[in-house]
Amino acid sequence: MKPKTHRLIGLFTFVLAMLGFSLSAQAQQVCGPEVKEAAAKELAEIATLPEQEQAEAQAKLYEKYKFCLQEAAEPEFHVAARQCGARVSQLGSTYFEEMSCCGYDPQRRQFGCPVKIKQRFGFGGAPLPGSREYVLNCVADQNGVLQPVGVDSVHLANEIFGVQPTWQFAVIASANQNLQLVQPMSGATRQARSILSWGLQPTNCNYQPIWGNALNYRIRLDQ
Repeated sequence: MKPKTHRLIGLFTFVLAMLGFSLSAQAQQVCGPEVKEAAAKELAEIATLPEQEQAEAQAKLYEKYKFCLQEAAEPEFHVAARQCGARVSQLGSTYFEEMSCCGYDPQRRQFGCPVKIKQRFGFGGAPLPGSREYVLNCVADQNGVLQPVGVDSVHLANEIFGVQPTWQFAVIASANQNLQLVQPMSGATRQARSILSWGLQPTNCNYQPIWGNALNYRIRLDQ
């Protein structure tokens, strides 16, 4: 066989391999931008309801979109979490956002969790209504049961200037619940969990986010 033919076959094989990879990556994306934009629109409508009705509507929305949990995270994401001294526990779709690291400031009693935004879309119209990235932070009690100590969120919306991702947002949450778990400042080590959830605020320390993930890691109550 001539060298030119060898090169053509090699090129053809390479193209097929790349195409196969592309199709495989697309197959893993269960919920595309149109699905998340629809969810963002529904969340904006729910936000106008009374508090009790909001909770009921959000529960229904969770059931409607929980099929998005089938999406797989990239292996690199687990590596990034390990490099931050954390372990991924609950894992939702991380196609749009992910959280691979969190930390705790014992002097200010605040958790800081960077949130990596990976797409230009899927976050709602800009600048409003947009949507929110929630992070619930939990600390284990003396029986090893995780208890909520603080939750907060950061607002974001679709990118409109043509700049390509990624972006690093951050959720800063003060510990203002179950304060006995973060006091006194004794230098003790505590087990912690932080749960990132786009759109729907986590309701407990075992919450399974649809979009987002949870991290288990250790904090220290410095002297």
